[in-house]
Parts: sequence; C-alpha cells; structure tokens
Amino acid sequence: MVAIATGDAYSVLALVDGPPPPALADMIDRLRATLLPLGRANDADRNLLGARIDRFVGDADRSVILLAHGAGCRAAAWWARLSPTHYVARVAGAILVDPSAEAGRFASPGVALPFRSVTVDHSHPAAIASLAREWGSELVTDGAEEAARGGRLLKLIDRLTGMVVAHDVLTAEKLARLRRG
Repeated sequence: MVAIATGDAYSVLALVDGPPPPALADMIDRLRATLLPLGRANDADRNLLGARIDRFVGDADRSVILLAHGAGCRAAAWWARLSPTHYVARVAGAILVDPSAEAGRFASPGVALPFRSVTVDHSHPAAIASLAREWGSELVTDGAEEAARGGRLLKLIDRLTGMVVAHDVLTAEKLARLRRG
C-alpha cells in the first residue's frame, strides 16, 4: 500500500464507516487521502482493520494524519490506544469528525490519545464533549457544521499540523536543556 501525502509533509488516512458524507468525500479527494473502510461489525474485521492501519502507518514515508468520521473516530482511538508505540509515534495527529457516541466494537481504555487531535462535532451532545476530553482532543463546535462541509476542515488540518510542529519544537528545546544541564 502506498501512502499519499498532503503537500509534502503528511500522509492522510481516512477511516470511515460506509460511504463518507459528500463534503468529507470531497475533502478526502482534495487531500489525496487513502480511504480505509471499517468493514463489517465483527472482531475479525476489526482486527484486520488494525493490521491495515499498522501497515499504512508503517509504510508511510512521512508522518501520518488520521481523518476519521463517525465510528471511524472510535476506530482511530481504539487503534492508537492499543497499537505498539513505534506505529503510534508516526502519527502527527487526528481530525475526528462527528464521532459516534457509542463505543461498540471499538471500546478501548479511557486514556488520552498519544497524539494531538481535534474533534469536530456540530450536534453538541454532552457525550461528545466528554469523549473529546477523554481523548485529550480540542473540541470544535462553533462553526463545526461548516468545517465538516469543506474549506474549514483544511484550516483545521493546518492548525493541527501547526500544533504538532510547535509541540515538536518545545520537546526539542527541553531535550537540549537536559543535555546542557
């Protein structure tokens, strides 16, 4: 499987349950993302999905951004929480659009995701706000419907990748201080 990048910086993997909504499908095309459907609702397909995500991330020649919708958001969190560190460390961040409130087959430990994430939800239920807190994700509800429809999603990705770069710079500065001290 070949990973395709947005610009020259990131490979994008889209996780969706069924056909993505038209605006998200357009975004997947514009980002030249690799689309990975979740498969049937059984353990064998769930485990195969985990292996496919591992393969995509392992084969990517640059950092990966996960773009997920609906149950795909839960799948991304499940994978991130249960996969080996050497795979997860290659993920720069995630954009989680309209996550499913029900964990279903993607139940996982309630710990923060090991990478930056932004949760975009226009339905505003308290369950999604709680889920975003659990994930350690920034929650975008203001203008989220427009963001999920088009151009603002690209801006969110730019913002997310900017946060990743800022985090990497801070980490490098801390390491430099430790070496000097």
